[in-house]
Amino acid sequence: MNLKNLASSLAVLSLGLTSACVYTEPVPGDVTFTWTFDGYSCARDGEVRDVHITIPGESLENRGYYPCSANGYDGVTLYDFYPGDYDFYIEAIDYSGYVSFEASGHFYVDGDTHVRVDLYPAR
Repeated sequence: MNLKNLASSLAVLSLGLTSACVYTEPVPGDVTFTWTFDGYSCARDGEVRDVHITIPGESLENRGYYPCSANGYDGVTLYDFYPGDYDFYIEAIDYSGYVSFEASGHFYVDGDTHVRVDLYPAR
C-alpha cells in the first residue's frame, strides 16, 4: 500500500469514527405517576380518597386532584409535557379532607416518563 492510499484510508476511518456519535434533541412526552402509601396500595390502605399533585409552573387538569385509584390503577397519566426538568409535590387526602401522606421529588421528561412515588405519613 502506498502512502497516498494509506492517507485516504485513514481519512475515511476518521470520518466513520466521528459520525458514530449522534446527538438527538429531547422530545416531549406524557408523565405517568404510580403511587403507594408507605408501601400500601389504595385498596389496602383504604383511607385515601384523592391524590393532589403540584408541579410548579404547570396547570394540571382538575387543579391536580385525582382519585386514588381509577379502574384498578393506582396512579394517573398527565399529558403533553415539554422536555426538561420538573419538581413535584404530591399529597394524599383522606375521607375527612386531611393530608395523610405526602412526598416530593423530581423527574426529567425526554419522551414518555414513569414516576413511581411512595408517599409517607404527613407530619
